[in-house]
Amino acid sequence: MEPVERKHVRRGPNEVRELVLKAAHQLFTEQGYHGTTTKQIAVEAGVGEPVIFRNFGTKAELFQEAILKPFTEFITNWAADWDRRPPKSSDPEVITSSFVKGFYAVVQEHRNLLGTLIAARVQGGDRVLDRIAVDVSQALADGLRIMRRVLLDHGQAREYKSLDPPMTVAVAAGAVMSIVLLDDWLFPGYERRPSKTRQIEELTQMLLHGIAHRD
Repeated sequence: MEPVERKHVRRGPNEVRELVLKAAHQLFTEQGYHGTTTKQIAVEAGVGEPVIFRNFGTKAELFQEAILKPFTEFITNWAADWDRRPPKSSDPEVITSSFVKGFYAVVQEHRNLLGTLIAARVQGGDRVLDRIAVDVSQALADGLRIMRRVLLDHGQAREYKSLDPPMTVAVAAGAVMSIVLLDDWLFPGYERRPSKTRQIEELTQMLLHGIAHRD
């Protein structure tokens, strides 16, 4: 029996980038930034190491994109979804819940990577991670500006005249990030920790009624 010749399947650039980002996220999460090399990422992704440098430049830039991409995609998709819906007919609780649930999931998935950046800012001394932390925080802040616009559009339709979009979005995002990243500080170890569903529901209700029930 003659051996079957295997055809080499050429992968497109988008597929290659996704493979590298997925491998990078996994290894950075498991081993940390300094414990992960571009060679390891290349092997995990099934690509040559030069591919990483051509697509992302440096390990630091790859780490930064591995964190930012899911956040920017979530915010952009969330905003686009609500832009398609007439503000007057949309349900405020559904809007709030969709943000809390989606943002909670993204923060939870990238908890270790975000923790690395927060620790770098607090401890100092690591110029690479400190620069990445500054860039990531600025990019996230810019992304949240999109949320402000959506909130303002839907808030004006309900005549929430005292609404302060910058503060409201900051409080909403901060509350979600805190409850995910600082859960060990917020929930005593000797007590049963609230389930993810309960956390999301409480966050939703607190944010919703904090916005809607104003003079």
